[in-house]
Amino acid sequence: MKIKNEIFFAVVEERLAAGERVTIELVGTSMQPTLINGDLLTLETYPSGTTPQVGDIVLFRFRGQHLLHRITAIRDGHYTMQGDNCLSTESASREDIVARLATVKHRHPMKRLAIRWLGHKGRKQLRPWYFAGLAFLMWAPLNGVGIPLDNYVLGLRMDHLLHASVYVPCTFFLMDLFGVGLPKRPQIKPILLTWLTAVGIGLLTESVQKFLPRKFDINDLIANVIGITLGWLVILAVRKIIHSRRQKNQQNPSVTV
Repeated sequence: MKIKNEIFFAVVEERLAAGERVTIELVGTSMQPTLINGDLLTLETYPSGTTPQVGDIVLFRFRGQHLLHRITAIRDGHYTMQGDNCLSTESASREDIVARLATVKHRHPMKRLAIRWLGHKGRKQLRPWYFAGLAFLMWAPLNGVGIPLDNYVLGLRMDHLLHASVYVPCTFFLMDLFGVGLPKRPQIKPILLTWLTAVGIGLLTESVQKFLPRKFDINDLIANVIGITLGWLVILAVRKIIHSRRQKNQQNPSVTV
C-alpha cells in the first residue's frame, strides 16, 4: 500500500514507541551497496541501557525528513550520519534517532553485486585502475605489438573507435571529485567542471604523445572528446531518472508492518 511520507513515518514511530519491531521496504540509493532498493529492513528501538554506537545504521529525523544512514562519529552528544553512497553528512541529536536497523533481508543479490562496483566506494576503488589502463592505452606503442589500429569498422578507423570507447567511463570516475554523485542533484557548475576536467585529461594524454613513440593526432583528440561527452550524457540521463524515482519514492514509501 502506498501512503504519504508524513503519515507513513508517523505510523512507524507509533509502532516503535509501543515496543514493536517494524519492517519497511527500502527505497533510495544513499546506503548502497550495503542496502539497496527492495531490501526489507526490520527496525527496533534501542533497548534500555544501550546507546547508539559508531557503525550503527539508524532511522533519524533531519530537517523535516526521516533518513536511514550510518553513524560515523559521536561528539558532545551529537551524532554525525552518512549514507554509505553519499559524500555529504548530517548531524542529529539523540532525540532525533528513532530506531536502529536490527535485521535486513536482501532480495536482489545480483543487483547488489552490480551496485557494489558502481556506487561511490566502488568507483573510488576502480578509479586508479581505470586511469592507469587509460594511460597505458594512450601512450603504449600498440601498433608496434601487432594491434591493427589502422583497420576500419563500419567506416570508422579502429584507432578512433578505441579512443572514443576508452574515454566513455572517464566522467563516471571523475564525478566524485566535484560532488556529482548519482543520488544527489548538484548545480550545473560541478557537472560542467566534471566534463571539462575529463576533456583536459583527454587533451593531456594526447599531447604527451609528442614525446613518446606515438604522434599527436587531432582526430584522436576529437574521438576522446566524443567518448567523454557520450559518457557524460549517459550520466546526466541516469541521474535524472534516479532523482525522479527518488522523489516519487519519498512521496509514496511502502511499508510492511
